[in-house]
Amino acid sequence: MKDSRGLSNPKVHTIRDGVYAITGLYHVSGGMGTNAGIISSPEAIAFIDSGMTIASAQFIWNVAQSKIGGDRPLYLILTHHHSDHVFGMRVMKEQGSKVIAHSATCKFLENDNGKYKQFIRNLMNWSSEEADRILGDVWLSVPDLLIDVDTTLHIGTEIQLLVTPGHVPSSISVYHPSSRTLFAGDTVYEGLPLTTRFGGPEEWQVWISQLERLKNLDIELICPGHGNLCRKKELDRNIEFLADLMVKMEQG
Repeated sequence: MKDSRGLSNPKVHTIRDGVYAITGLYHVSGGMGTNAGIISSPEAIAFIDSGMTIASAQFIWNVAQSKIGGDRPLYLILTHHHSDHVFGMRVMKEQGSKVIAHSATCKFLENDNGKYKQFIRNLMNWSSEEADRILGDVWLSVPDLLIDVDTTLHIGTEIQLLVTPGHVPSSISVYHPSSRTLFAGDTVYEGLPLTTRFGGPEEWQVWISQLERLKNLDIELICPGHGNLCRKKELDRNIEFLADLMVKMEQG
């Protein structure tokens, strides 16, 4: 169930001390929900995505404060540029987080001046008051650190930022080796049809190759961009979905 404050009924999952997944944050589709994550060490806290609303981002921030606390460096890793993953970024930025994302996010986030929020408002046929009530005071900015290749972040615990295009060119998957957890963004969906409208067969083949690459990781748990926490076998379901779609396209 969603409410008019743009929060829904999110759930917090403790993967281990200092590592959390948050599922079921607000999404305009209603039932799909958006997911996020937190990875921490005594040295720093890294947020994975910021949700679609200011209320969602504040919820993520409050989880970190209640579960972890402490004054330490902060990072926000954006798995890609879509609104349901970046609209809450101002909450983390205002707390001092350095934002990390793929360089392909820049053209969507720089010089925004409310254009992305206006696009969602028009898409949903909301009044400006409805958009403000649900999404909040969205403010987007260019990330502080841009990557184009796989990058390892050392914050007292190792975090691997894996460039996994397919859903969109800006897609990043976040792997935490010590907890064997993959925060996959929209590279992985659990129990849902994959959102493929941003590409065609060429992009879907790249997507399949990235999912095959992720299968080589030692994964105990996956936090997908949407859906429930899942196991490694969900990668095969995603691959099968894309492969079947490509066959249907070829058959006309």
